[in-house]
Amino acid sequence: MDGQSISLLRKFKRILGLSLFWLSWLLWALVIVMPFVLDAEVATIAMISTSLLVAAEISFIVSLLLLGRPFYQSIKQRLKLAWHKMTSSGK
Repeated sequence: MDGQSISLLRKFKRILGLSLFWLSWLLWALVIVMPFVLDAEVATIAMISTSLLVAAEISFIVSLLLLGRPFYQSIKQRLKLAWHKMTSSGK
């Protein structure tokens, strides 16, 4: 492989990883909103919610594999900082 094809592969992995990352958040939002919007039986809502959760987790894990450890460390640090701000602000 030459340098240009390696660069294109890295760009593709980054775009695909970020797309899957945002898709996982979108699927989680659908899980939260769906019971209030969907007018169906409880079993149907439970089945759809479970399917959405599985799809969200798989897309999140694949996105982390594509984006690598630096992206994971960045997300982890930001979540830790946000959690610290939320828990210490009330004291």
